[in-house]
Amino acid sequence: MAEDTAHPKPSAAVLPGAAEAHLPRTFGLAWLLAFTGAATPGPMLALVIGQVLAQGFLSVLPILLGHALLEAVLIGGFAFGLAHRLKGRRVRGFLSLVGGLALAWMGMDIVLHARQMTLAAAESQALGWPMLILAGIGVSLSNPYFTGWWATVGAGQIATFGLRRIPEYLTFWIGHEMGDAVWYVFIAALLSLGRRLLNDDVYQGLLLVCGSVILLLAVVFLVMGTRCLFAAGQPAPASSS
Repeated sequence: MAEDTAHPKPSAAVLPGAAEAHLPRTFGLAWLLAFTGAATPGPMLALVIGQVLAQGFLSVLPILLGHALLEAVLIGGFAFGLAHRLKGRRVRGFLSLVGGLALAWMGMDIVLHARQMTLAAAESQALGWPMLILAGIGVSLSNPYFTGWWATVGAGQIATFGLRRIPEYLTFWIGHEMGDAVWYVFIAALLSLGRRLLNDDVYQGLLLVCGSVILLLAVVFLVMGTRCLFAAGQPAPASSS
């Protein structure tokens, strides 16, 4: 049943050291899948680009911290059955529509104002660390890809690994955050090292690419959300005997 998949029950017997033996595998797979998810362009990447150009490499750290804190809450919720609730069509449809609208607003704002943005103007939009932590949380929550990934791939990982103990969940969380960190730290380092090579045209081009991808994602999630809600409102087909 779905409940058993989302929240696996412990086996009758666990050999001493068996859980510890699975921790490196859990860490490695969590890292790999998180890295592939982080590499997808979206609001998080746009935030990192803007703030690294505005105030330097270290600005990526509080952004990642905010993102990691949100995922710590989410993974903790999975331990209590949150994954099953996220799989409902109405819930997924609602989150997709709300997130799609948020992405559409963000993408449109970036595209419309990209040509007005300069590196000098970006420096004046630097956020303090508390605001960067909140921004890391906010851009994640506004992205339906984030929720959809955790409701499918993330929940599937947790079910497959059969996580039960706190060290297992903690290992999964650390591996996942390291996968995110490697990608965004790489992007931040690349931007910092190449700062002298950047000019306003390159910066505006980066903004246009990010804004366009975000708008494309918005359309995808608005369509998906509409389909989910429409399907949820349809009567279940009668079973043939």
